[in-house]
Amino acid sequence: MKSSAKEWVECCPTCQANQRAHAPVIALKPLEVPPFPFHTISYDFITGFPKSNGHNAILVVIDSFSKFGHFIPTSKKVTAKGLADLFVCHVWKLHGLPVKTISDRGTTFTGKFLRALYQRLGIKPAFSSAYHPESDGQTERVNQFIEFYLRSYVAADHSDWATWLPLAEYAYNNAKHSATGKTPFELVYGRNPVMNPSNIPANVPEADLVANTLAQEWKEAESALRMSKERMSRDQGKVPEYSVGKKVWLDGKNVELRTNSNKLDPKRLGPFKVIERISSHAYRLELPETLKIHDVFYVGLLSKSHKSPSQPFPSRPPPETIEGEEEYKVEQIIDSKRQRGKWFYLIKWRGYGPEDNSWEPEELLENSQEEIKRFNQARLRKARDAAKSL
Repeated sequence: MKSSAKEWVECCPTCQANQRAHAPVIALKPLEVPPFPFHTISYDFITGFPKSNGHNAILVVIDSFSKFGHFIPTSKKVTAKGLADLFVCHVWKLHGLPVKTISDRGTTFTGKFLRALYQRLGIKPAFSSAYHPESDGQTERVNQFIEFYLRSYVAADHSDWATWLPLAEYAYNNAKHSATGKTPFELVYGRNPVMNPSNIPANVPEADLVANTLAQEWKEAESALRMSKERMSRDQGKVPEYSVGKKVWLDGKNVELRTNSNKLDPKRLGPFKVIERISSHAYRLELPETLKIHDVFYVGLLSKSHKSPSQPFPSRPPPETIEGEEEYKVEQIIDSKRQRGKWFYLIKWRGYGPEDNSWEPEELLENSQEEIKRFNQARLRKARDAAKSL
């Protein structure tokens, strides 16, 4: 009896959907080691700041070799052209063109203008899979440093954070990085900046000695980076594998669903069929048309879908044929809106998850008039109750 109940809970689709998947400890796939500073850069935005000197976001640019960083105040609504201008003014004028760039899949980064700019300049974008910050993990860690630094120094109303940003950048670039054992300043310029005039050496070394020292430090940094990446891979767990054709659950924490509140949304979505194995760390899933997101996902967001041969659960109901047309059953109407003179209703379909919710015009809901009537009556009651409480 106990084992039967356990099997039921483990294989129940509703139970699986509403149970938070425990993210497996997975071996990270370290990015390749670049041969010199600013060969490969990664970049990201930090948003959610109050206005400071006209800015409310930070563009973070990190060199993958030296870990040198540029922290650039900007707006969270910066356009693709604006982003290109920021790069020209703060990065390219100092370090030239990167051979490779790494970023997340934000719409700003993938804008047509920026893609055209990449193509014209010969930069190869290497976009990470959907909702997978680990593939751009170095900027994520720097983001945490910036937020911690600013939190320590800003005024009570947080309005002066942009003033502290250059100091945060200096402090970051003047600190030894655990992966290289050196400061970013050392690896890019061959020395740390002068903190005090009394520290300036009396004799300036010969230029060739400086060049040789810098070349040796680059070799040491490359070796340290390789050791760090090997250790990173060795210290992590085994990567789960999923076969093409099998179904998996998708962690729903990053997916915005068409519901009234995300507090009660299911923790996992699906299950969805695996249609392609991109790599050991990324899979392409067959998503419903209503889910407007990128279809490649990091393996850490996926989990196995359990089925019980002894206690089969009902599958998603097929559409019914009414007057020669296929129709799905409406379980509930969640919301409504008026658009271009027509009423649209947000539909929860019977037997399907919230990821399949869709907006439908009233003219296509001829056989759901009872549900529409109940929805409108309930909304009217809520409006009356709200008016009484005033």
